[in-house]
Amino acid sequence: MSVRRREEYRDESLKLSTIALAVVAIALVLLATIRLQRGLIGFILAGLAIALVIYWIKELYTAAKREMTPAVAKHKKWFCDIIDEKENIIIVAEVPGPEEMVKAEVVGRTVKIYGGQDFTKEVKLPKDCELVQSSYINGVLNVKLRKKPNTKASESKTT
Repeated sequence: MSVRRREEYRDESLKLSTIALAVVAIALVLLATIRLQRGLIGFILAGLAIALVIYWIKELYTAAKREMTPAVAKHKKWFCDIIDEKENIIIVAEVPGPEEMVKAEVVGRTVKIYGGQDFTKEVKLPKDCELVQSSYINGVLNVKLRKKPNTKASESKTT
């Protein structure tokens, strides 16, 4: 079962249990109020009690949903080391997600790193580079880049 399906199943079961709890609570409040207060005042008090029960059940639902959702990776500090060697640049970065979702691509003087949980980061490079090798082991992405030699065409673009 995929992660997204598990999350949908968890959300649906949380909604269903919240609705069941609400129905039981409303029925109990309605029965108790009508038995104690008959007539128009009983119905008014029952309506107010039901409104309060619905409000508190919504609050419980949002609190339970907040507790069940994992912490978002965007709030976590991201660690990345850039090692500049003579001919290569090595990037070592902490990236969340399964190996299938983690990838790195070079666009100009930027390395774009993608991971799970909508993780996207960009690393600026001092020179134009090409991707030589990348590996992902235990949440750590290693990217090896080869520096492109300076050509007159690229120098004229920057001048």
